[in-house]
Amino acid sequence: MRQAARTRSRRLRAAAVLVACAALGAACSSGAGDGDGTDGAAGTHHRPHHAATTPPVPTTTEAPLIPQPTKLPEVGLADVLPKQMSDLAAQAERIAGQLPPQTRPAAIDVAAGSTRWRPGTPYRGVFADPDIVEDHGTFFAYGTNTAGNALPTLSSQDLAHWVPVGDALPHVGGWVDARGPGHGLWAPSVARIAGGWTAAYAAPQATIEGARHNCIGLARGRSPRGPFSPVGEPICYSSSRLGVIDPDLYVDQHGQGWLLWKFSGIHAQRPAGVFVRRLDEDGTALAAGSQTHEILRRALPWEGLTIENPSMVRFRGVTYLFYSGGSWKTTDYATGYAICAGPQGPCTRPGDGAPLLTTASTGNLGPGGASGFVRGDSLMLVYHAWDPGRVDQLRRIHVAGLWQRSDGTLQVVDPG
Repeated sequence: MRQAARTRSRRLRAAAVLVACAALGAACSSGAGDGDGTDGAAGTHHRPHHAATTPPVPTTTEAPLIPQPTKLPEVGLADVLPKQMSDLAAQAERIAGQLPPQTRPAAIDVAAGSTRWRPGTPYRGVFADPDIVEDHGTFFAYGTNTAGNALPTLSSQDLAHWVPVGDALPHVGGWVDARGPGHGLWAPSVARIAGGWTAAYAAPQATIEGARHNCIGLARGRSPRGPFSPVGEPICYSSSRLGVIDPDLYVDQHGQGWLLWKFSGIHAQRPAGVFVRRLDEDGTALAAGSQTHEILRRALPWEGLTIENPSMVRFRGVTYLFYSGGSWKTTDYATGYAICAGPQGPCTRPGDGAPLLTTASTGNLGPGGASGFVRGDSLMLVYHAWDPGRVDQLRRIHVAGLWQRSDGTLQVVDPG
């Protein structure tokens, strides 16, 4: 009991340090770590595409996409700088009173609609792994392929009533090895970068050892409505059978764009994890001379065999990393979060690392694929959950409201 209490205390102090680092702009260093030998197979979202095996397209960057594993910090800075940690924690408490205001978010109950995809008609059908942006008062949500759309896009004025806009990516990259409806694209992300909009998506590039090998593609558009056009080369990692998936685009407070993704792991050698790398100023490729950083790795029982679907957002001086854990096919799928010193980490799960959204805590089945976003003075999460009685068939969109406590940790105000 005492050991568990000490472990929880260290994690809470570590979270406080990272909050202070973010608020004060203090320098925080990170490393990367050893694997435990799982390949994250539970994190794939579709059956493998049975095409002929073709060699993966290499990524043209100086540094490797996935660096050699080194040790990830287990609890952040608390075990290394105890005195400085105490000082920073005290400063963070003082600074908390000077942070921007926070508004308790109102409950969002997504309105009923048709399960059929018809542009302009209220929709409440399949919409998995949602990402969200706001442009001039209109929200746009993007999801895993559905109804024959590669990049299905919804719009809303209030987060409750959603209507299909259409397919924002009418033409996928030539490297995509799937010719059916939707082209097998999933878990997209969209962000405003360099005066335009960048979209990132995962798609099958080949079949390796009978499994779908995934790469990440980028596309650019003038409007969040699309259309987006593919740019650059795919981002691939041939040493992993399943490749890289679940991209997330994050723009920091300085306007710098970053790409996060899930590395699917290497069987019996390295587990799945979340990685990040800086984008070029146009948001069309990984930046020349940039380095990849591993910022989170599966570590807790509730996470099962994999962690995936990263989403990074900054709110009131604190950088949060949301992620999903467990098997997406089941009601055990859940959403957790970590507090990070910045885009490149280090990141630490606060407290005992318990998930933020679960079936039990939300009343929604298997809440995952979440994306964080800021609406006015409130922090929100858009996510998917299984429809009751239709697990493994129908995932629908939900919107949760969060509250930032004084120590930087989060509380769910309303699960949506």
